[in-house]
Amino acid sequence: MKKLILAATALAGIAGPAMAGDMMIGSDSFAAGLATGAALAPGEIKVRLGVQMWVEGSYETDTTTKVSANQKQSTTGKNSGVFLGSYIYMYPKFSAKAENGLEYGAMTEIRMNSGSGAGSSSANTLYLKRYYGYVGTAELGRLYLGPWANAYGRLASGTTMEDFDYNGGFNGDYGNGVNSNANPNWTSLKSGGFYTSNQINYVSPSFSGFSFGFGWEPEQAAGEPAISSGGTLNPTTASYAGNSNLRRNTINVAAGYKGSVGPVAITSFVGYMTAGRVLDTRPGDVQYKNFSALGTGARFTIGPVAFGGTINGGNFQGTGGMERVGQKPAFDAIYGAQYILGQLIVGFQGIVNTSAGSYNAATPRNQLHEWGVAVGFGYDVAPGMALFGDVFYEHRHQYGYDFVAGGSAPTNALTQNNNIQGRGIQLGTTFMW
Repeated sequence: MKKLILAATALAGIAGPAMAGDMMIGSDSFAAGLATGAALAPGEIKVRLGVQMWVEGSYETDTTTKVSANQKQSTTGKNSGVFLGSYIYMYPKFSAKAENGLEYGAMTEIRMNSGSGAGSSSANTLYLKRYYGYVGTAELGRLYLGPWANAYGRLASGTTMEDFDYNGGFNGDYGNGVNSNANPNWTSLKSGGFYTSNQINYVSPSFSGFSFGFGWEPEQAAGEPAISSGGTLNPTTASYAGNSNLRRNTINVAAGYKGSVGPVAITSFVGYMTAGRVLDTRPGDVQYKNFSALGTGARFTIGPVAFGGTINGGNFQGTGGMERVGQKPAFDAIYGAQYILGQLIVGFQGIVNTSAGSYNAATPRNQLHEWGVAVGFGYDVAPGMALFGDVFYEHRHQYGYDFVAGGSAPTNALTQNNNIQGRGIQLGTTFMW
């Protein structure tokens, strides 16, 4: 008889949170833990519901400045205040193993809309952020179907040093109390614009620590887009009489290694993505480059200490966007270190991004420069509950762009608010069940 374990309403089979000392840190790590689960017996199905909720408070301030030609700064504006917020993620999933050994399952990530809550029921809605189904075996690897991380992102997991606490840092819920224009982009190419499109990806089993993967995304669109017609654009269309910066036929390949050399545990990857673009057929209108990105990263762990990071470079804008013809290639780096002492983890994280930023026809090679650093901690108070905190500083600058007004100057002008900085201190609680 097949064994069925229901977990959403019955207590048996619920995916437990990180236990004290386990340091299951960050939403991606929590989701990965749910997806892995315990080994299944032939004919067994497990249904689980994992939930994460954050409640945090912070004091944050941002400053806008003007950088002159001689690199002198003058303050043009300042904001500061106290922020108190909360957020919730839900991860319904099931995993199964057929009598013949075939493994299959599916997982979704459900989030609450920004600004919703019990006090504003009309805005208290949920949405699907990402989801996937999988099929495969331990010997042959897994095929992943649907909008979630591609093979590049799956093999890059564990190298980005984004998890020194439970939801702070530059891939967490920081920066809500400052001008959003002060927040640098989290440009890790394993997130954002690469798990919102329908795609097919394959990841191999491990061969002496080495794994490889590849995948294909036909069009940069979520859900089921309409067929291209007179007034609409399906990204599979080769050309279109109008502006479009959408990827076509994105291909990704990657390889990873998890192993050790003496006392040093290593998690590493290298990957490449490429895509065509939709051609604009109107004379003299906007044209974009083909998308391309090359990335590599590694994490080294020696006892309680871990350090490392990732770098990405190529013709891309942010997390999956396209660069216009004439703009410089992008480059980003994420780095950090952490130390675990029992139930406590402390660490720092830094990001450096150089990208095309806002387009200016007069000076198309002007670039957006971003950097930031954060120091923080996470502490397992008890099973299902943790504290986190951090202190951060961030900086963004682009000549000819006004970060307050949100516009570009017609030339390489020393725009009034071409420099913006954010800083803050944050303390919060994470609940996981």
